[in-house]
Amino acid sequence: YAGLPNEANTKAWDDLIMPTFFSASLVDLRKTGESVNDSVRLAQGGYLAGLGVYHNIHCLRRLRIFLHSDYDYDNLTEANLKYFRGHLANIQSPGHCIESLRRSVLCNADTTIYTFTWTDAKFVRPGVWRPESKSNQERKCVKWEAIEDWVNERRVPLNPVLLKPSG
Repeated sequence: YAGLPNEANTKAWDDLIMPTFFSASLVDLRKTGESVNDSVRLAQGGYLAGLGVYHNIHCLRRLRIFLHSDYDYDNLTEANLKYFRGHLANIQSPGHCIESLRRSVLCNADTTIYTFTWTDAKFVRPGVWRPESKSNQERKCVKWEAIEDWVNERRVPLNPVLLKPSG
């Protein structure tokens, strides 16, 4: 995932974001406190839904494309870049993606302790060196495969047929 965009890490990001959407049941909606009245119904049955983690991955992926737009995304137009800027940090709805990532980081605070070392310190300017951060602490992570399995059982296509309420 890291480094400048290349075929391998771009494919890894593209694969990681799928499935973006899944079909939520009426029971799922009730458990989350969502209203059935204004939820989007799927033609195949159920309601259009997505997990927050996939939305955050979507935001990070968009941020990556925007930051590296001059490297491997020659086909991006100025209109695409304007859309990305708006989607990432929309003035009207305080930075849709940035705000979503901020809330996620605060709600799921990683308390891994980082220390610093002079080994591999970076030269900043004459007389100023920046120590490198490091951490050997083990992180406690969710079982990603379990999340993928759960959402894949309920996945819907990227452009599903949606039912619009009459009226």
